[in-house]
Amino acid sequence: MKKHYYLLLMIACMLFSCKPDPEKPTVTTLEVSNITATTAKSGGKVLSDGDADVTSRGICWSKSQNPTVNSSHTNNVNGVGSYISTMSDLVPNTTYYVRAYATNSAGTSYGNEVSFTTLEQNEGNEEEVTLPTVAAAVVVEVTETTAVVSAEVTADGGAEVTARGVCWSMTQNPTTGNDFTEEGTGVGVFTSNLDELMPNTTYYVRAYATNSEGTAYGEEVSFTTLEEIVITLPEVVTSPISEITDNSAIGGGNVTSDGNAEVTARGVCWGMTQNPTIENNITTDGSGTGDFASQIVNLVPQTTYYVRAYATNSEGTAYGEEVSFTTLAASNVINGYEYVDLGLPSGVKWATMNVGATSPEEKGNYYAWGELQPKTEYTEMTCTSYKLNIEDVSGNPEYDVARVDWGSTWRMPTADEFNELLENCTWEWEVRNGIGGKKVIGPNGNHIFMPISGYIYGTAYYMEDFGYYWTSTPIEGYKNYAYDFFFDQELNLSMGYDDRCYGQPVRPVSD
Repeated sequence: MKKHYYLLLMIACMLFSCKPDPEKPTVTTLEVSNITATTAKSGGKVLSDGDADVTSRGICWSKSQNPTVNSSHTNNVNGVGSYISTMSDLVPNTTYYVRAYATNSAGTSYGNEVSFTTLEQNEGNEEEVTLPTVAAAVVVEVTETTAVVSAEVTADGGAEVTARGVCWSMTQNPTTGNDFTEEGTGVGVFTSNLDELMPNTTYYVRAYATNSEGTAYGEEVSFTTLEEIVITLPEVVTSPISEITDNSAIGGGNVTSDGNAEVTARGVCWGMTQNPTIENNITTDGSGTGDFASQIVNLVPQTTYYVRAYATNSEGTAYGEEVSFTTLAASNVINGYEYVDLGLPSGVKWATMNVGATSPEEKGNYYAWGELQPKTEYTEMTCTSYKLNIEDVSGNPEYDVARVDWGSTWRMPTADEFNELLENCTWEWEVRNGIGGKKVIGPNGNHIFMPISGYIYGTAYYMEDFGYYWTSTPIEGYKNYAYDFFFDQELNLSMGYDDRCYGQPVRPVSD
């Protein structure tokens, strides 16, 4: 039994010996202020408790250097932080030496020494000095961990106000022995910033002002900090899939909660396996909460896909429930109009005829750029898009005649898409039913036919041996022009630009 006792005793000693020995506190001395013939104020700031509770702190003073707690001294509240002490019963016109001190279990340490000289006694001629007058503080702003307080020293009591600020505590009647700010000197309005507060906690605040008579406090006010905001993942719902074709579909979702942080990205993600994430295929459809729609494109015909809506905030990415759909069998008809897949890198499909035509060799209708109806005269005066500062109109039902007339996913081709056609296809002159034009052969061997058309200005046709076709792309910085594509019977194939008022055909495309 004794062996067990000694063993436990040895283990306890070993554990106890592992704890570091405490050190003396670290303290600095404040400058002396509010000096009169018989009183003065100083103080200190305990910077470190030396890993042991500070059980006493204050200042000590003497007529000789290096005063200690064996000299005259004060004893303020314990702990770390700043404090102010008053020296009284001093001798007029006498030099004193002051040091702040702090005591813990390791002993007593002292701050730097400062000195001052009391004033001469001037009995019978001094004006009566009273405490300053301080108005009640006003709490003007509160967050979870901070507050802004405004206060005013309205009178100095007949002596200079040497310190002012606010003090606060979780208990009533706070003083400068609690947390406090220092906001300059003199009378007037000042503002204090309180920080490192606890969320959802009631604090009591008083403004204070100090002169040679002492420290006065304003009326106490209280405030409660806000509850801490907890950020969570957003909440998002996946919408049903609609408008399914052989290579596209419409999805979407609804972000019902932002999780107390801004939703910076939202959309849908999809793949051929379950539980797709943003590491798979995604759309990006704005930010914030609410409904959104997503275009899911470049799909494989007759294939099952899995889709989830997603939403991202600072906490991470959340997903909605999974839905699935199967694309239709491949088809070359969209909304009643045929297309040809030329095997282009973008996957864009080109219509087999122009808007307003009933066969590939027909020229179809002529349109001013950005207009939706053919007309009898094409001039600057009759052009509704003239001098409008608008962006690319492809797919915009306000300006895209292909989208309006043919519907569904049909739209005007962009300048980049005509360039893709130019760079990736073979162009051969061909005559069909007496109409000349270009046979455009794609990388996969499929082809379309584009008849010559010329263009209309006023009521007259020009360059009728050339093919002219509008793109959806305006020229940046020039409100009267837009890009078009033209060719002739020879090898001339080029992107150019023309006045928006010209009448030209439109060849639709679809994704």
